[in-house]
Amino acid sequence: MANGKLVKMLLHTKVTRYLEWKCVDGSYVVQHQAAGWLAAEKMAVCKVPSNDMEALKSNLLGMFEKKRIIGMYKFINTCVIENPMTWDGFDINQQSMMELFEKYQLEENTIDFLGHAIAL
Repeated sequence: MANGKLVKMLLHTKVTRYLEWKCVDGSYVVQHQAAGWLAAEKMAVCKVPSNDMEALKSNLLGMFEKKRIIGMYKFINTCVIENPMTWDGFDINQQSMMELFEKYQLEENTIDFLGHAIAL
């Protein structure tokens, strides 16, 4: 996407002179929520958690999944690319993101919305 034909065309036509570019403040997903004792079945728009505090408040994650994703976020925050001692036994140069997800035993649904949010 960042190196696609549309981006190349925008750069070539110098449209960047009069457009303002802004970083996205957050990513959101729509998730089906099953009916419960006090709530009806619905589709809910939820913010994808981008740090450990947002993960604690998120409706996207169950109680045990919150603990696992917080562990992954803490690893990411303490990881310094130049210092392999901070990698906690995970080789960021050789291993894939899927292997990191597996290390923290994240559920398939969590991997799915995190992957979509990162891709955006």
